[in-house]
Amino acid sequence: KGYAQVVDSTSSDYFLWRKEGQTLVDAAFVAESFLRGYKALWMPLDTITKQRYIKEFTQLRRVDPPNTNWLLFSATIECFLRKAGAKSDSYRISSALRKIEEWYVGDGWYSDGPNFAFDYYNSFVIQPMYVECLEVLTNNGKTKAYNIPDSSYNLAMNRMQRFGVILERFVSPEGTFPVFGRSITYRTGCLQPLALLAW
Repeated sequence: KGYAQVVDSTSSDYFLWRKEGQTLVDAAFVAESFLRGYKALWMPLDTITKQRYIKEFTQLRRVDPPNTNWLLFSATIECFLRKAGAKSDSYRISSALRKIEEWYVGDGWYSDGPNFAFDYYNSFVIQPMYVECLEVLTNNGKTKAYNIPDSSYNLAMNRMQRFGVILERFVSPEGTFPVFGRSITYRTGCLQPLALLAW
């Protein structure tokens, strides 16, 4: 019901799809939920709701993402559109994925933009959305995606596994983990790569 209401312009729960740039972020996480639970979350939606999502996701191309993890928000939305059989913007996908690949700094970590920041954005966005976009483009590494190296999916998975090893060691014997970097108020999302790897 909630999925339907956020794209119904007559609902009080309708997202600010057409007003805020921040909606690109929110929409990417909705699109990511559809990628992960395609059969359970996307397929049961009625035709009108699906059409509304495709329309809202498509009009978010008006948001020009900064040269940071935000590139993956656009790419994730476009990868979902591709998976759903809607028209997708291949350039928004491939340019974002090439940029993330350029930002790999080693030991499972990516930089969030040209300068490295030690924070949880590898967990919140970079690791999961990079791997999930590559998963859509390469059919879990089984097929070649245009302009993306053949080995990208498997390489990204190996890097996320290495990042997971490090992330897991941040958790103390008491079940706490360190507070560092920006956006610490939603740091519980830092365990997302571990959950994705387990899945």
